Amino acid sequence: MPKMIGKVIFLNGTSSSGKSTIAKALQQFLGEPFLHVSVDDFLHQLPESYLADSRYLSGAIRTLLAGFDASNAAIARAGNNVIIDHVLQEPSWVAPCVKAFEGLQVVFVGVRCPLDVLESREKERGDRQVGMARYQYERVHAHEIYDVEIDTSEMTVEECVATIRKYVDSDTQPTAFNMLRALAEG
Repeated sequence: MPKMIGKVIFLNGTSSSGKSTIAKALQQFLGEPFLHVSVDDFLHQLPESYLADSRYLSGAIRTLLAGFDASNAAIARAGNNVIIDHVLQEPSWVAPCVKAFEGLQVVFVGVRCPLDVLESREKERGDRQVGMARYQYERVHAHEIYDVEIDTSEMTVEECVATIRKYVDSDTQPTAFNMLRALAEG
């Protein structure tokens, strides 16, 4: 019997947009188990001294992200369902990311939120670098192609989950990653 490929739900949004909260809620309400992997958790596997060194991070980020994307694609190819929590803050990160998931069906979810709400959340949390949401705001959705979009300032967590789950449970084939891959190759 051929091995089943796992499902992929890819959440993309700025820092403080609510991706992790949505991912954890999705895990509770989807009809089967999904792993939740976060780019923040992945990067925080580095020693603190490297995380604090902007010269190191700026030089190594492409390699680090290539590992993150490839490992998540491998998780799905091995038959695991996965929810990916990512911040595609640089337009140059999109093409290598979608290439890593070639051959997989990825539901690409845009997690949106107005800048003033993001900045307020960033300050309230206290564990975020102030200004990160502003830096990422115009960049993270620059490609403007998604299968599903949610706005965490207007929708409750439950409404966000219901919107994503409705798409995942439908017979609709996700197309955003294929479209983005074609644009990158074209």
